[in-house]
Amino acid sequence: MATPQSPRSARTPLKVLALLIAAVAAVTVLPGGSAQAKPRRSLAEVQRQVDALNERVDMVVERYNESSIELSKASRRAALAQARVRAAQAQLDALRKSMGAVAAAAYRSGGADQFVQLVSDSTPQTFLDRASSLNRIAASQSAQLAAAATARHRLDVVSTQLAQERAAQAKVAKALAAAKTEIQNALDEQQALLGSLKADERRRLAAARAAARASRSRSYPTYNGPASGRAAVAVHEAYRKLGSPYSWGASGPNSFDCSGLTMWVWGKAGVSLPHSSQAQFGSGPHVSRGDLKPGDLVFFGSPIHHVGIYIGGGRMISAPHSGDVVKIQDAFRSDYAGAVRP
Repeated sequence: MATPQSPRSARTPLKVLALLIAAVAAVTVLPGGSAQAKPRRSLAEVQRQVDALNERVDMVVERYNESSIELSKASRRAALAQARVRAAQAQLDALRKSMGAVAAAAYRSGGADQFVQLVSDSTPQTFLDRASSLNRIAASQSAQLAAAATARHRLDVVSTQLAQERAAQAKVAKALAAAKTEIQNALDEQQALLGSLKADERRRLAAARAAARASRSRSYPTYNGPASGRAAVAVHEAYRKLGSPYSWGASGPNSFDCSGLTMWVWGKAGVSLPHSSQAQFGSGPHVSRGDLKPGDLVFFGSPIHHVGIYIGGGRMISAPHSGDVVKIQDAFRSDYAGAVRP
């Protein structure tokens, strides 16, 4: 006959089982488990991904700048359409007021009964004279009616144009907001990538950034090359802005994106450029690579999304990307697209 187990001895196997389950679970979630651990990215891999994001941001910033230009144009068109609506409404109101005055006068003087009076009481000559006057009044009223109808039609047309311009303005504003969100998302993704680095790699990166910040306060060279006239002014201003931080959508005086920098430096030379590398590419005569002179604008990418100012010797000054500063770079990158002389 089997001896019955005590309550204590019955619980012992259950304890062992529970401990085994806990041990298995611990092994499964331990960071040392190579099958489950998420591998860390190397600094080189993160740098490649950050560079790809910089390229993406450059293109979206270009779209943002283009949308900003278009929004300004759309706002001006909407304001002009609004002014046309106000003018057409004022003209129609004036015609209505004038016609109201004529109608009131006709009512006070008997209106159509004047014709009956002419037939019954007038001499032939009086009849002809007064009938001619009534014809002129009727003709005037007909002209006023026609003018009022024309004014009403014009008001309808310009009101439709205003609605269309406002819709276009809203569409561009929406595209602008979408580009801004996309830029911020890409920058956030960059920060997440950098945050995934190992501690020693983050320290190296922080040291490099600290060195970049320190470089902003050091003295930079000035231009002593052959440029003259407005080109010399633009190049001198570009040198003066070396070390300024990149900031997307910025056009000075303290921070810049690429087209914001070229717009600023040539603005100091008295030349107005749009805040867009694509628009700047169409802002002046194109020059060949072999004919480049200091002050020329050099463009990159397909579609174009970056621009710098040529300073001679195969070099340019540009605002590269987020996290960087205005600096001297190689002007003949692999994605070189052409040059323009403002």
